[in-house]
Amino acid sequence: MLSKEEITKEDYILTNINLEGYYVIKLKDGNSYKIYKEGSRDYILKNNKKVYLDKQVQNLVLGSIREYERYGI
Repeated sequence: MLSKEEITKEDYILTNINLEGYYVIKLKDGNSYKIYKEGSRDYILKNNKKVYLDKQVQNLVLGSIREYERYGI
């Protein structure tokens, strides 16, 4: 279930929170994916495979999460 590909800044559009209360990442493929944590790395499930966020995208996601927590929705 492990994939070698990573989500890069070129794939990334935005981070959002959905109505169920978890964070999702929207990619240029037009889909949104739930963000999962594994230790210090974040990943999504795409085609039933773990696809990790690269460090740059992970920093963008964390920045968005901090902003949501600071200012609310």
